[in-house]
Amino acid sequence: MNRFCRIAFCCVIFLTPIRPAMAETPKVLDPRFQLEQIAHQPEIVTPIGITFDQHGDLLVIESHTHHRQADYQGPPKDRIRRFADTDNDGKLDTWSTFYEGTEATMSLVAASDGSIYVATRMEVFRLRDTDGDKVADKRDEIAHLETAGRYPHNGLAGIAFGPDGLLYFGLGENLGEPYALVGTDGTKLSGGGEGGTIYRCRMDGSGLERLATGVWNPFGMIFDPSGRLFMVDNDPDSRPPCRLLEIVPGGDYGYQFRYGRTGVHPLQAWNGELPGTLPMVAGTGEAPSGVLWYHGELWGSSWGDHRVETFRLGHNGAGVQATPQTVVQGDHNFRPVDFAVAPDGSLYFTDWVDRSYPVHGKGAIWRLSWKDSPPTDTPLPLSAEEQQAAKLRQEPTLAALDSDDPFLRQAAVYGLSQNPATLAGIDWTSLPTGAQRLGVLEAIHWNQEAKFPETNPQQLRQALNDQDDRVRMYAMRWIADQKRTEFLPDLQQRLKAATPTVREFPVLLSTISWLESGNAGGKNDIVEQRMLADIVRDEKQSDELRTLALKLIAPGGNQLKLEEIRSLVDSPSAELAQQAMQSIYLRGGSEAEKLAEAIAMDRNRSPELRAMAIVGLSDHADQFQKQLETLSHDSSKVVQGEAKRTLDSEIVANPTPAEDLDLWLTQITGEGDVAAGRRTFLSSQGGYCIRCHRFDGSGADVGPDLTYIGQRMTKKKLLESILQPSREIAPMYVPKVVLTDDGRLHIGYPITDPKVNEKRLFVDTAGQRFELEPTSIEEEKDSDKSIMPAGFQQVLTPEEMRDLIAFLLATPES
Repeated sequence: MNRFCRIAFCCVIFLTPIRPAMAETPKVLDPRFQLEQIAHQPEIVTPIGITFDQHGDLLVIESHTHHRQADYQGPPKDRIRRFADTDNDGKLDTWSTFYEGTEATMSLVAASDGSIYVATRMEVFRLRDTDGDKVADKRDEIAHLETAGRYPHNGLAGIAFGPDGLLYFGLGENLGEPYALVGTDGTKLSGGGEGGTIYRCRMDGSGLERLATGVWNPFGMIFDPSGRLFMVDNDPDSRPPCRLLEIVPGGDYGYQFRYGRTGVHPLQAWNGELPGTLPMVAGTGEAPSGVLWYHGELWGSSWGDHRVETFRLGHNGAGVQATPQTVVQGDHNFRPVDFAVAPDGSLYFTDWVDRSYPVHGKGAIWRLSWKDSPPTDTPLPLSAEEQQAAKLRQEPTLAALDSDDPFLRQAAVYGLSQNPATLAGIDWTSLPTGAQRLGVLEAIHWNQEAKFPETNPQQLRQALNDQDDRVRMYAMRWIADQKRTEFLPDLQQRLKAATPTVREFPVLLSTISWLESGNAGGKNDIVEQRMLADIVRDEKQSDELRTLALKLIAPGGNQLKLEEIRSLVDSPSAELAQQAMQSIYLRGGSEAEKLAEAIAMDRNRSPELRAMAIVGLSDHADQFQKQLETLSHDSSKVVQGEAKRTLDSEIVANPTPAEDLDLWLTQITGEGDVAAGRRTFLSSQGGYCIRCHRFDGSGADVGPDLTYIGQRMTKKKLLESILQPSREIAPMYVPKVVLTDDGRLHIGYPITDPKVNEKRLFVDTAGQRFELEPTSIEEEKDSDKSIMPAGFQQVLTPEEMRDLIAFLLATPES
């Protein structure tokens, strides 16, 4: 049985039912605390937001509408449940309903006047109990959303009260749908496609204004005692890790939905990679939902990593940095969401319990308390740089725009944006540094919607021709965001007549593609593919730029002929030659295999290139057995190793069980070979990951892009995701089990098809697409098994697994 068949064999294994493990009590990893469960289903189910009111009663959002299924038996609407101490013995003992009737309810927080502020997907409102019967009887709207978007948890959420007496809340990416957010005084702020945004207003909903943008889904927000605003941000599919952000006025945190969910598009940033964007404070666990200030540290919940973590803050110029530490770690049935500090100083938090997104009738509430007296609640004081930033927001200077500190610089940008008269009087083209020219452009951009006249096209044209590539990149992003197609000739001319920098090239390419086709670019974008081919052919371009262009070209496309790619194998640039060899393999076919054979057998070639050529023989290794046997005795160990791996056609004998992660970790200790791991990622005799996943521009889009997986996952977590893919399935990758009218059962991940009344498209466990007539589908339901095949312990040796993980953890530079 060859290894290609072994993948198929593992796909059969993956269909075998796995019995769910019993829930274990979460482990407290900080010896100062003790944990107890104070409530669970049926008393409380699918709890989300949590707060204590002025009476010391616990209020909890109980969701009954989040992805509600047709057979769900709970109440028709969400409820806010009250847990009260009715006999005055100091213990909460009685449940009642404080309020009922909302949908997609996300957050709640108690105000000092006794009222309760609530955020649902579509509105923020205030509840009051005016007659003292512990039931809300007065409801006042604060803001509402006008949009066609209805996905339950990418709308309004994350309420916080500011030290300035204002109300702060967030709006998620709304799937890019156009929207208008309306305050009580009629203020209407519109948008759509730009990603998540943070807003603030007066406590009555008047004076609504945009504070910051470029987030994904701002589920939780909190001010620390020094007045800093923090939020936790879910990650957009493929751009880990999730983020702890410090939100500052005018901040742009880089994410825009219009360029796709993945977050890896060249016009998106996740950690300050693009000019004008701000970095994160720290990475968080997967699917962070709540954040709280508690005894000198920020506390966060990780729904996806089953843990509660803390972030110890430290100064980082005009920003802060944080060191995360896990305090509570549970198993796959532990899903912490939101926090509240009890009157006695203990910490309560909600637990969704189950991995299922649809409401499911399970839930719990936990209490974490101190064994001894808690430490003094000592906030991190504002640094001198932070105080300087606060002053710059009021009195900006051009000199501050030259600062290497992104938050100090952003403060000056925001200060300029708030003074239209000063801004209009600056001739930005005459400023002496690129950083100053960029800063003024940023200020104009931020100010434009509210107070500044529309940008003079000549300004953007001048920016496109600026000598500083940061200014050019910012102008491109601005042009793309507003879809200013009149700049297409300028951009096309720049691509042809100038040599863009390596960091500028993807932004330029994507901007042209976006303006020409309205697509976010990629392997299926004909315009972009044609431009990439032109770059590859242009010998005047740098080898680095040509390598990048070749990496982004769809191997099966017709923009480049096979012989054109073949000629690049002779390049003196090792990286360009290897990328050409990889492209030849991914293109496939007998001619590609002949080329791979010739290069593999050529002892005058570098060992690394020959090893990559051997990967090109892996799909039909049986046909090249004689050549591979010769290569397995080559003088180069690199060539030997790849030839032996490709010759090996047996299932791994006596594999370590997939569940024994600790033993696996011992077996893969030591430094992995990243180059060998790359070949394992590619080879059909290895992991063959590239058939479903993209990495650093190459690959398929069946599963998530793995380019930045090393920024989110530890070695153990990554190993678990490979060996036990069904333990944790992201909601957007849940496969379907489909029964058709001919009695056949199909399993596949559905591909969104914009055409109405056309065939349904799916991808199966081998990465192959199939289609079904909608009228032939008798039944369709979610599968609890991942589309990624199980059984890799029988496909990869420990050495191969070690190298593969080393490759995945070696995140490329952004």
